[in-house]
Amino acid sequence: MVTTVKGTRAISAPDDTIKLRLLILDHIDVSDPPWTQLATHGRREVLLQAPKGISQVLVEAGLAYGCDSDTVAFWDTLAARARGIRAASLSETGRTGERLSIEVEHRRTGREPKWIALDSNADGYDVLSRVSMDDPRRLTIEVKTSAQGLSGLLHLTRNEWSLATESLNHVFHLWDIRSVPPRLAVLDTETFATHVPIDQGSGEWESAAIPFFAFEPHFSPSPI
Repeated sequence: MVTTVKGTRAISAPDDTIKLRLLILDHIDVSDPPWTQLATHGRREVLLQAPKGISQVLVEAGLAYGCDSDTVAFWDTLAARARGIRAASLSETGRTGERLSIEVEHRRTGREPKWIALDSNADGYDVLSRVSMDDPRRLTIEVKTSAQGLSGLLHLTRNEWSLATESLNHVFHLWDIRSVPPRLAVLDTETFATHVPIDQGSGEWESAAIPFFAFEPHFSPSPI
């Protein structure tokens, strides 16, 4: 690795974990390696497909597991660099909603849900929880977040909708984080379906933009 002034500062960091993380980012700044593009697909894809040496360093830096704020920030920084500056803001908004959903589900079920979207965005949903405290069946959750209140738009992909209709237990969490405290709408697939396009003739939809205000009656203050 080529070390820059930033890298020199990283070497002097008192904590080995922080040092490694800073050196990784410094290496990316200098060489812009192709594997960084994998970060747009989630942590799992990087760990599986990046060069073996890089994957090992990521493990040693404590970045392969866990979802503490520093680890999430690292992966979001990596993905934002691959996507561009605007995506960084959108990613931060999305992560805020996902964190809130994890807190809500933890309180509702008494169990820690899995943060699926942190590891991969290819699964079609963001959080894996359970139906209730007494019902351990899987509950898949797609989280959509607006920092513009109900005037914001949510974007639904074909993959997300396919998962929603195929999953035995699925809900959408819509977060209005402009409101203080944040407001949440929990929607089942049937309720959400009234605003989803359908294929006609030879045409197939791939992505839909739906206004948050379409679900206004379902919003209420967050239970956390």
